Amino acid sequence: MRRFSLHAVRFLVLWTLLQCGHELVAAVPPGQSRSRNHGWYDYTAYTDCRGQPEPALYNGGVLRFGNSDDPTGYRTTETGVFSPAYVVYNLNKTTMYTFSSWVKLEGASSALITARLAPDNAGARCIGTVLARNDCWAFLKGGFVLDSPTQTSVIFFQNADKSPMKITVASGSLQPFTPDQWSMHQKDTIRKRRKRMATIHVADQQGARVVGASGSVGQTAKDFPFGSAIASTILGNQAYQKWFVDRFNAAVFEDELKWYSTEPMSGQLRFDVPDQMLAFVRSHRVMVRGHNIFWENQDATPSWVKGLSPDDLRAAVNGRIQNLMTRYRGEFAHWDVNNEMLHYNFYEQRLGPNASAEFFSVAQDADPLATLFMNEFNVIETCDDVSSTVDTYVAKLKDLRNAGAVLEGIGLEGHFLKPNIPLMRAVLDKLATLGLPIWFTEIDISNRFDAQTQAVYLEQVLREAYSHPAVTGVMLWTALHPSGCYQMCLTDWNLKNLPVGDVVDRLLQEWQTGQAAGPTDAHGAYSFSGYLGEYIVSVTYDNSTSQATFSLSPGDETRHINIQI
Repeated sequence: MRRFSLHAVRFLVLWTLLQCGHELVAAVPPGQSRSRNHGWYDYTAYTDCRGQPEPALYNGGVLRFGNSDDPTGYRTTETGVFSPAYVVYNLNKTTMYTFSSWVKLEGASSALITARLAPDNAGARCIGTVLARNDCWAFLKGGFVLDSPTQTSVIFFQNADKSPMKITVASGSLQPFTPDQWSMHQKDTIRKRRKRMATIHVADQQGARVVGASGSVGQTAKDFPFGSAIASTILGNQAYQKWFVDRFNAAVFEDELKWYSTEPMSGQLRFDVPDQMLAFVRSHRVMVRGHNIFWENQDATPSWVKGLSPDDLRAAVNGRIQNLMTRYRGEFAHWDVNNEMLHYNFYEQRLGPNASAEFFSVAQDADPLATLFMNEFNVIETCDDVSSTVDTYVAKLKDLRNAGAVLEGIGLEGHFLKPNIPLMRAVLDKLATLGLPIWFTEIDISNRFDAQTQAVYLEQVLREAYSHPAVTGVMLWTALHPSGCYQMCLTDWNLKNLPVGDVVDRLLQEWQTGQAAGPTDAHGAYSFSGYLGEYIVSVTYDNSTSQATFSLSPGDETRHINIQI
């Protein structure tokens, strides 16, 4: 992106708006209040194109429209370079800003439109994208956090390929949240989605309630899957195995199931290593994801596959699915069917645009119990990658389903540089409209950062992922090797925690129910709030003890457990 001085940005915005005959839109002029927010986040999002724009979220937030008779705030540009635009003043450092708008085009049937923020004289950054059309309104949702406060910033819209077209926006909204407000909302969502109230009712043999009985409740298993990648390095390493199962209830194999590992030469099948790894996780009741059946990246394709004719390639891919999924039928809870198909197209180039849909159908027939996922990077990490914007991902998911694929899960890899947490939440909001389970499948933080910075960023990402109501599982990409890990290790080779390992241990401790204990009240009851999962309860009264197990599953109502003593 070419850099412009602050004065140049102001001049170009003003000039473009005036040429188009529209007022400059100002928000939060100096001296005025920055927020009409009461700290509550709006998860509303849309992935369908609509005949008319919906009203602005938060009533527009801090944006102030120049025309009070124009409640939707339509703004139009002929150039698509700097206008329509919002000029905003006095943005704060560390504040979480959520931005949304409805967008429509003229001059093209569809285009990828980027919302960009130009803060003072610091260049411009992507804060959200949308696949816009000329026959309906599309919803853009994003956000940003600033590294330093700004006096004057410009939010403008731009066609991703820079070609001229007419862009109209409506119902723009910019809503600030303080870090405390953001954290408050995370905690409230966790309370509603990851926990549940429970009441233990204690009665004697005659059914009379027992007052003053001593109750003790302990969580024995967690409902929310939180795990990590493992590699063959865990085999035979008792210390590593114990470290892993003491923390995690989910796993994924780093490379051992990929085609280049299980069939390095045609017909030369090698399943001994994944068999042993599967035996390990099975013996500890750890759920495991299958990663992956195919990978569209040509560099990750077995060398012998690359030169096959279309007919031979089709036979090979069908053999791959059958060999893998017949052998492991019912063993893997998930399968990433065709990895990173937004960025690469090895199979679709050779077998046609419906190749991926066929892969899903054959895989579903081979193992009907497995949940089939699409898996992709740079959907949640950034909005600068035009290959994998949230709307591009949604469009591909819809195309696969329309082609008959039984696609049941959304995989987000999560290989982060510096995370943009408001954008991350906005992307999750849009993906959630599809009603599919969303998993973070490969979370790590780039090793270009020092260890302490990695830890700070990892905690931000994990808190946001765990607290979003549409997320149903989290996997770290931290398989341990003597030489290190892909980008981020939780420990050194001697299993001594690194700073990111301390973060994971602290959050795992925070997100489980500690030992809950207390006497039954005047109604013979003891109540507590617990994280979803499996529990054991022990009740003692007059030298008699009774035990029982129960589950806390998702639900809005209090779970009632009856114990007789």
